[in-house]
Amino acid sequence: MYKTIVCALALLASTVCLPSQGVAQDKSKETTVQGCLQVRGGRYSLKGDDGMVYKLTGEANKLKDHVGHEISVTGTPTVRTYSTTEQGAASATHEQHVIRVGEIKHIADTCTAPAK
Repeated sequence: MYKTIVCALALLASTVCLPSQGVAQDKSKETTVQGCLQVRGGRYSLKGDDGMVYKLTGEANKLKDHVGHEISVTGTPTVRTYSTTEQGAASATHEQHVIRVGEIKHIADTCTAPAK
């Protein structure tokens, strides 16, 4: 009985530790995206040359001088999932791609494609 309890506690402790290690590894990954910097309501986004729109967080003081410009952003990517379900309607969720800005590189004073 004692061995069963010890094994169960060891198993429980290992499962609690694993998710936190996975999160730490994901934060160390960085990506670079190039596109047109936009601002709306004080929130910055980058319409990437890949057609995706990325919400940008951090470094607002550096981003403000580049609105409407083609830039390259390097940072930590994440995906936020949020619900847009209205009462009585079918469940609906959307994903928003987010980059925590680490580095900004100016490419051009104008965007290569018009921002939409």
